[in-house]
Amino acid sequence: MRHKTWALVSDGVHARILRDLEGGYSQEPIELVSKAKSTHLRDYLSDKAGRSFASSAGGRRSAMEPGSDPVLRDMRDFAQVTLSLLENYFRKGHLTRLAIFAAPKMLGVLRREVPASLNSAVILERDLNLINLPEADLRDAVRRAIRKEP
Repeated sequence: MRHKTWALVSDGVHARILRDLEGGYSQEPIELVSKAKSTHLRDYLSDKAGRSFASSAGGRRSAMEPGSDPVLRDMRDFAQVTLSLLENYFRKGHLTRLAIFAAPKMLGVLRREVPASLNSAVILERDLNLINLPEADLRDAVRRAIRKEP
């Protein structure tokens, strides 16, 4: 069976999906961008915290803490969208093997979010942020990493 190896490269805000890495020709990568546009908590917390009234203590007001980590939530949402797209291609037979290269925090998110069906196709996971490489260099780096795998 001829393998159809694809690679996902992500930093948490951007994703590039390289297709048909065994082929002699290169298809344009699929590019995805998160709606969040940032992986810095300071960008989310730049406004002052909201205020609430205490139910006791005579109506005193105090600052409210954020309820969750908005950066992690956005990364998880972005990972789910990206993995869902890849899972659809996997089900249709367009890819049989998947290599994942991501910034360390995003790699952890991807590992937790990858669907069981797609997980069977994952051949490589590397905590490398390659997202800013030019396409030709990116393809070469990904191919070299895949060749080193047993």
